[in-house]
Amino acid sequence: MQKRTDKGSGRRTGFLQKLAALLIAVVFLAGGIMIGQHLPKKSRDQVTVATVSAKLKAIGELATEQYTYTGIYKLSNGQIPFITKKGFTMVYMANFKAGVKVKDIKVQVNQEQVTVTLPQSQLLDKKIDPSSIKFYDQSYALFNWNQKEDITKAEQAALKKATGVAKKSGLLSRSQKNAKKLIKQLLQGTLDGKKLVIKTAESSKTN
Repeated sequence: MQKRTDKGSGRRTGFLQKLAALLIAVVFLAGGIMIGQHLPKKSRDQVTVATVSAKLKAIGELATEQYTYTGIYKLSNGQIPFITKKGFTMVYMANFKAGVKVKDIKVQVNQEQVTVTLPQSQLLDKKIDPSSIKFYDQSYALFNWNQKEDITKAEQAALKKATGVAKKSGLLSRSQKNAKKLIKQLLQGTLDGKKLVIKTAESSKTN
């Protein structure tokens, strides 16, 4: 009888030890969860100026709007036909690309929000498409003609005119709006619940 009692007691002791170990594990697990919940928000989230800036720099170039202008430029110089008078009409196509420079974007992060300040939109690229150039009404002067120089000056003047037209078309303002939309799409769902505020440099208008 004594042997059976010792064996049963040993089983009960082993069971109690396992139960105690399980309870201790549960206590530690619950304690870890509670500690994690009460850690300061800043130590848990990973949204920093560096992480947001890295996402933006990954874009490379933020060109958000394109514009094409087809124009006519007329050159006329000199008075005496065939001797000093020269001229031509040049039809051309100019292409423009507008956007913001990513390197100039500023980022601020606090516990409640992420503020992205965009620079003013600008022309990132402008050029006349050489394949689009056609000349009409050409007249040559015997003593007043330098084809290469005149064509270069004509292209420069034509591009200047086209640039003014492109800006008056609202190209830069459209580009600015599109830049804000793209930034929103890029950062949406990556800010750990922080509010996203997008501003434009100088005007500081909240989006």
